[in-house]
Amino acid sequence: MVHRPKPNRYYLIHNEPVLLTERLLKELQPPNRPQPIKLTKSWLQAFGFSPDPMANSWLYEDSRLVPGMNCWLCVQTRRYLYYVHDLQDLFEEEYEYTELRLLKEPSQLHVPTVRQQYV
Repeated sequence: MVHRPKPNRYYLIHNEPVLLTERLLKELQPPNRPQPIKLTKSWLQAFGFSPDPMANSWLYEDSRLVPGMNCWLCVQTRRYLYYVHDLQDLFEEEYEYTELRLLKEPSQLHVPTVRQQYV
């Protein structure tokens, strides 16, 4: 399945996390293709999730994520999340009354390199 980037999602462009707007999406040329960002604990914290050590999960309002081998599982929807844009898609589709906002500047977040993401 080929993933087409959507506007209002975070992607890597030139190794920097960027909120992809519709305008930026239209202006991007082929060598500057947006790359997905691996969903990590630091990204979850930046979106406002907090760890629940008793349940080995992360919580944000009525959403609970459980860590998997290379992904996160949303307990309520049984949906696997691999990338930051997957989390944003989940909230847009399933939690329409909950706004998912980044609480930190994207440049302050650790973004694994491509090599680190796929090793």
